[in-house]
Amino acid sequence: MLNDHAYLSIDFLAGMTIFMIAFIWVATMIPGLLISLQGGTIDYDAVAYRTGVILVEDPGWPSNPPWEIKDDLQKDDIERFGLSIEKDTPNILKLSKVERFFCSTSFHYPDDYQHRVIFGDRPYLFNISLSTFDATMSHSVGDIRPDGYGYIRRLVKIKYPSNSTINAPNFRNSGLSANVTKHVFSVQLNCTELIRNITNLANQIPAYQIPAYQINPLRDRIMVNISNMRGAGVFHPGANNGINLSAIEIFRQNPAQPFGKVREYLGPDPMVSVYIDGGTTTVPALPASVTDNVSVIFSPGFFYGMASDNTQLYINYTYKLEQADNFFNNSFTIPYPYDYNHVTRPILKEGVLEVAIW
Repeated sequence: MLNDHAYLSIDFLAGMTIFMIAFIWVATMIPGLLISLQGGTIDYDAVAYRTGVILVEDPGWPSNPPWEIKDDLQKDDIERFGLSIEKDTPNILKLSKVERFFCSTSFHYPDDYQHRVIFGDRPYLFNISLSTFDATMSHSVGDIRPDGYGYIRRLVKIKYPSNSTINAPNFRNSGLSANVTKHVFSVQLNCTELIRNITNLANQIPAYQIPAYQINPLRDRIMVNISNMRGAGVFHPGANNGINLSAIEIFRQNPAQPFGKVREYLGPDPMVSVYIDGGTTTVPALPASVTDNVSVIFSPGFFYGMASDNTQLYINYTYKLEQADNFFNNSFTIPYPYDYNHVTRPILKEGVLEVAIW
């Protein structure tokens, strides 16, 4: 019996040893079998990086017509936000795109941004901000950043629009077409010259930067300032309080189409802002009394659809004087050119775009 008990103890120990070895081996294999069922860790820095790349290197979609000229009723047509001027100008942002992107009355956080710039199935929260180093711009959209988030910071440049300032000598030299008390001053936008021919700048800025300074009247903001209208004999000084801006008319000249009026501004118009004598509020309607200065700003996209790159546009300003003998008497007019030799060149302001994702 003693020998039988000894055999049973040895068998029991051997069996338990084999069982424990097998159990440990199986236990070490189970995590490998379940690895596909484990939740993955989200790399928020990668999501922020992707979002930053889309914003500063992509012009967005649609591109023709550009997404930023879509009004609030057409915003469902916008598929992707992008702030760069063109795909060939990464990190150089267009001001009108920036203003449209950060417009809180048009786009609502986070729904309008999730599928246009963040992308992905997860409901990410975010904060996107853009500011210039000279503190003239500061925009932000999104939530306050929590303790942990993915982050990317991109140095950018923002293209500000050109500006045509026409003073008294320019006004006088170009002339007024006079018809009794009505006088027309014309500004010409040669789309071919502005869009395609920018060789005038070749000796002033590096060739690789020229597209960033290009003026595109079909997409850019166009600004025309006429100043000191009573100076140097433009209008007779005796015509005090007798100058009225009666109308602003847009004419088109295209080799394939007849020359004719495309649009007339009498006011108000959401895409046209008219400021008189340094006022900060656009005039509600024309005609309007003018003392010395008129500033007209056409919003991006105003000329889109009425012109192509082989079209010349004419902005005619019609003035009326109450005294028929008090005007600069000229029976012809030479259109004032809105080109690279007669406007302030678009400037690039340096800034930083910050994207935080969580």
